[in-house]
Amino acid sequence: MNNLRKFKLTTALLLVVLVSTFLSINSCQHDGIPAEELEQVCFNEQILPIFQNSCGTSGCHDSKSAHHGLVYTDYTSIMKSITPGNASKSKAYQAMTSTFEIMPPENPLPQDKRTLIRIWIEQGAKETNCASGEIINGGTKSGTGWACYERDIQPILMSGCAISGCHDAKTHKDGIDFSTYSKTLATISKGNPSGSKLYKAITANQSSEDFMPPKPYSPLSKAAIDSIYSWIKRGGLNDECASVCDTTGTINYSSHIKSIIDLSCVSCHGATSPSGGIKLLTAADLQAVAKSGKLIGAIKRKTGFSAMPPSYSLASCEVRQIELWMNQGYN
Repeated sequence: MNNLRKFKLTTALLLVVLVSTFLSINSCQHDGIPAEELEQVCFNEQILPIFQNSCGTSGCHDSKSAHHGLVYTDYTSIMKSITPGNASKSKAYQAMTSTFEIMPPENPLPQDKRTLIRIWIEQGAKETNCASGEIINGGTKSGTGWACYERDIQPILMSGCAISGCHDAKTHKDGIDFSTYSKTLATISKGNPSGSKLYKAITANQSSEDFMPPKPYSPLSKAAIDSIYSWIKRGGLNDECASVCDTTGTINYSSHIKSIIDLSCVSCHGATSPSGGIKLLTAADLQAVAKSGKLIGAIKRKTGFSAMPPSYSLASCEVRQIELWMNQGYN
């Protein structure tokens, strides 16, 4: 009799555990915003770097090692572990979220990167390349084809336009203020870059009085101009795209650092009368400033250094990338 009671009690407890487990699992399954309604995740710019730096490294899933027969260095190889439209059935995503043998084993991906990969898969796991963008005057766009205000446009405007004495909140020269999204809208015609004051000014003849930024500031880079074009073309939305700032693996100038400097520093430290006599147009320029200690002091806004960029701080991940670039030999 006692054994029968123990058996019933054990069975009841087991059922409670199973039901609780089922409910807890399903409580995590929520609809949220459909992936197709979110901003397009770019494979080449956002997803591929995660796989290459965190999975496709030497001794793991590179073409030479191919641990467990898996290679994560290019789109075709990655897709062998992906089920388009269904992250939960994709082997790569299962490994990243496993509670038993999570991958990468010694440095699991943070939630934001896992989420980005999940959205990419749910959007169809396409080989998207947002940098290719549209065609302008017969040339291929060099900027961010899917430019978003907060991630791409605001840093350009804050470093090249919304500066003291020009179009910041205090000066607002000619009644133009680029310090906020709502005030920036007054300078664009949504969906029509060529009809927008902002785009006209940054693409005007450099000898014209209408050209911006004016001397002694350097012209915006082609990538910055193309990103602004793309943003206006898509409607000048106040959107925030997901952004991958990877600090794993090798950090190099051309792939990681140049874009940070181009968008946040070159307007003041370009070829034309560079601020403070400091030019930051090449890897060698940046290396010289970095070795002097001035670069880290400025971007970390340390006491005794001029805070750079003056109007806002670089993202902590961008600062970390610059530190790693320095620590890894300035390559």
